[in-house]
Amino acid sequence: MFRKLVDLLKEVFWIKPSRKKPKSSRRKSVKKPSIKRKTVKKAEKREKRALSPIKKPAKSAAKKVDPSLDEVGVVTHYFDRIKVCVVNVTQGTILIGDKLTFLGPKTKFLQKVWSMQIESVDVKVAKKGQLIGLKVDKVVAVGDKVYK
Repeated sequence: MFRKLVDLLKEVFWIKPSRKKPKSSRRKSVKKPSIKRKTVKKAEKREKRALSPIKKPAKSAAKKVDPSLDEVGVVTHYFDRIKVCVVNVTQGTILIGDKLTFLGPKTKFLQKVWSMQIESVDVKVAKKGQLIGLKVDKVVAVGDKVYK
């Protein structure tokens, strides 16, 4: 009777039931650990890797930039919900309609500038030293270079 009342109160007040398992009166038998076939295979693979000659790490795949492109800025922030990045313009200017190339370790794409803002005000031109917000189509990362 008491248990039914407690269950009813839990339902009414949305209290999560406790996850404790009831204690069993039986004594659990202790199993001896056995070596499984999978663990033996894993150990053999580890030994093979340890005995194999040391491989040199692959060279970082530095993406080559078209020499005709000029670096105009660096991504300082990225807001993934609204797909907007903040770019610090380091040299030159950026205009609406320019084609920008975003290049980083995991990023490489070309995009036309459709929307550009400085402190929530739409602008048509951004100059060296300004922080601008750009609407982007793909994900960019902090530190990616922006080329024009």
